[in-house]
Amino acid sequence: MITFPFAAFIAFVLSFRAPSNVLIAILSSLFHESWHLAAMLAVGNPPESVRLELTGMNIKRMQSVKISIKNEMLIALCGPMANAFAVIICIIALCFYENELILSVACINLILMTFNLLPIKRLDGGMALYFLLSRKFDADLCSHILKITSVFFISLMYLWGIYVFIVSKYNFSVLMIAIFLTASLFGSNEY
Repeated sequence: MITFPFAAFIAFVLSFRAPSNVLIAILSSLFHESWHLAAMLAVGNPPESVRLELTGMNIKRMQSVKISIKNEMLIALCGPMANAFAVIICIIALCFYENELILSVACINLILMTFNLLPIKRLDGGMALYFLLSRKFDADLCSHILKITSVFFISLMYLWGIYVFIVSKYNFSVLMIAIFLTASLFGSNEY
């Protein structure tokens, strides 16, 4: 099964026209997902299954294990924290050794982190927002607020995508990401 965030991210990275960036993106995504997995294990929510697929790591959660909202937020934010950690390490490395590969790793991890922190349904930022809201509101209201927030940010992404396409005359990767994210709004109502 191809997950939309990973496919959208690969589409965006392919716009850089450097084959090594695709490999960096895949490894960065696996690093990102492995931190989600580590957080799940740390809070006592072992996965039902973990599969490495062409699209990355697929982690299926056990629905029978209930954990606190705080731990849910931790799990959601650990992936972007992994990418932030990679960016910091790369910046430190660049202080001592200028290298295009290190710069690519930093940029791709920064993009992956930023993308996943958007408060959009199915992204880590959307999940974190949902759990933050669920501390004060019921599930239906949280889902409604998340959907409205998602529509707002996806709309901005469409505008940015149109701008990038007009300026570049060929790069439609941001529009593809917006389409993938739009499709996510019509999935299940689970945050």
